[in-house]
Amino acid sequence: MKTKIILFICMLSLAGCQVHQSPDGKYFPYHWGEPPQIQTKDYRELPDGYGHGSSTLKNWIELNIEKDKLEKRKKEINLKLFSFN
Repeated sequence: MKTKIILFICMLSLAGCQVHQSPDGKYFPYHWGEPPQIQTKDYRELPDGYGHGSSTLKNWIELNIEKDKLEKRKKEINLKLFSFN
């Protein structure tokens, strides 16, 4: 198990992939990209267990969660449209 984790970390570093963490240490999904660099100085609870941070970060997380929901719904609709069962 330890070897797999080390191998995974090496693969990420070689591929140039960047992963981003929330203030709480939880990783954001890779496809969300980089969180906003310029943020307000307020302090809010972030959705989905990402800890606490600025309202800018909160809005960015909520936007990405909504995008993921829409993408999931789009895939479900496509499966229904193109299934021949």
